[in-house]
Amino acid sequence: MTNGTTLNVPRGASRGPRQFLFGTLALLSILVGCSRRSKSEQKVVELSIASDGDLIAYKPDVLTCPTGALVRLTFHHTGKFVSARHDWMLTYPDKLDALSKQLLDTDGVFAKDDPRIIAFTPLADKGGTATTQFVAPKPGDYPFLCSTHPEDMRGILHVTK
Repeated sequence: MTNGTTLNVPRGASRGPRQFLFGTLALLSILVGCSRRSKSEQKVVELSIASDGDLIAYKPDVLTCPTGALVRLTFHHTGKFVSARHDWMLTYPDKLDALSKQLLDTDGVFAKDDPRIIAFTPLADKGGTATTQFVAPKPGDYPFLCSTHPEDMRGILHVTK
């Protein structure tokens, strides 16, 4: 002990409830600490995409990320002359046609909680930038499109293992 007092406890004698409690807690802490598996941190992937100047296209039109990654996507509208607004929207392969048709019918208006949409950015004016963040789905090829130009502005997100 630090105060110079010695504790002489005969072998086999009880050390008291307080010492028993501290000893038990110390043992439990060691056991819990040893049994814990370190969780691997979620991979973060930064992706950038832009409109192809004033053309109705993405540049690049193919992106890649691993499954389960936290994707931070930045979309930049590089147009300078055409006033059309653009965005970036990720959907499931089997939902592309229905979503595209609905976007055409509604002039790009969609419900923010539409289950066909995995992620999207807000609309960006020419020269503007918009971002989104999402967890990459299971491996596969996922189409992305612009809500205001769903048949012309398209691309693919390759999700790998």
